[in-house]
Amino acid sequence: MRNFPNMPINATARLAVVAVAGVALLASAGCSKLFHRNASHQSTGQTAVTRVAAMQPVDLTKYQPNESGSVPILMYHDLITTGKQREMKYPAAQFRKDMQWLYDNNYRPVSLTQFAQGKVDCPAGTSPVILTFDDALRGQFNYTGDGQIDPNCAVGILDQMHKDHPDWQTRGTFFVLTDEDSKLPPPFYQKEYAQGKLEYLVKEGYDIGNHTVHHRHMRHMTADQVAYEIGKAIDGIHRYIPNYDVNTLALPYGEWPKKESWLVSGTSGGSSYKNIAVLRAAWRPCPSSIAKGYKPYEIERITPGTGRQQSVWWFNYLKKNASDRYVSDGDPNTITVSQIAIGAVDKARVAKLGLHLRTYSGTQMMASK
Repeated sequence: MRNFPNMPINATARLAVVAVAGVALLASAGCSKLFHRNASHQSTGQTAVTRVAAMQPVDLTKYQPNESGSVPILMYHDLITTGKQREMKYPAAQFRKDMQWLYDNNYRPVSLTQFAQGKVDCPAGTSPVILTFDDALRGQFNYTGDGQIDPNCAVGILDQMHKDHPDWQTRGTFFVLTDEDSKLPPPFYQKEYAQGKLEYLVKEGYDIGNHTVHHRHMRHMTADQVAYEIGKAIDGIHRYIPNYDVNTLALPYGEWPKKESWLVSGTSGGSSYKNIAVLRAAWRPCPSSIAKGYKPYEIERITPGTGRQQSVWWFNYLKKNASDRYVSDGDPNTITVSQIAIGAVDKARVAKLGLHLRTYSGTQMMASK
């Protein structure tokens, strides 16, 4: 269980990491682009990787990785071009500033699905941030009258960030609602572009997540009703991008049904699902997916803003408590932590995911699988 906001997120990792000498510099400078496609109709879930590439050398003196630290998951809804932030509407100009601030402060976006599988893919010395977008609203992905991506929608801003900063990869998860529910609009509100938008997101490396078919409270639903909400939503996504592996879920209003197991896997009609991550609404950063405190079906997020426990508040917290912040070693196949922080690591999960585990002290590096 994570500690509350006035306490350390990861007390075992709160230390000044000591320099390590005699270790080679990391050769890789950026994130590789991995697309999330799968030929199977059903999700594959947390499939252990049986073979991984050899561990990469990393200059711990320079980077001081801490891959048991916490990761902020930001929750956005609609972007607007006029007016101030209100409820779930967020100014596009401020979103652009948010992204630039993240870059300037050594955060890089990573894939939620890869994070859930322990494979954080960002440059050594940087920290992962996960961007999520709920409801498939037009301010997230809009085409202008001349058929160009609107530079003030979320996708337009993220595309420009990548152009300006090549080591800022196009990553994020769009938890979409579709017109599988006839009372709802098509994804992102432009019917003629709906399929092309979803295809574009997948091609560029974004994830498409499940947000249920009707966006209703699940608190009092039966098992069959929960399975219908999740399975029918997959049908709606597959009408636009057939065979896409939908394996993450954002709960409407952040509410659980009576049993968590109903969210993990099930079948409704012709659709089966197996989720590797279930996200709630907002509160605080998420433990590393290889940390003992990580709960893959109870993942919390952070709302943008300047209020208490909103994004500015939490990023200030992580700045003041740097040892709580996840810092990457640059190698998605390897988990690196100090010897003191090793107690926070779920070694069984690391092994199940087929990842290397590397620890270091002030004078030496040790490696093990």
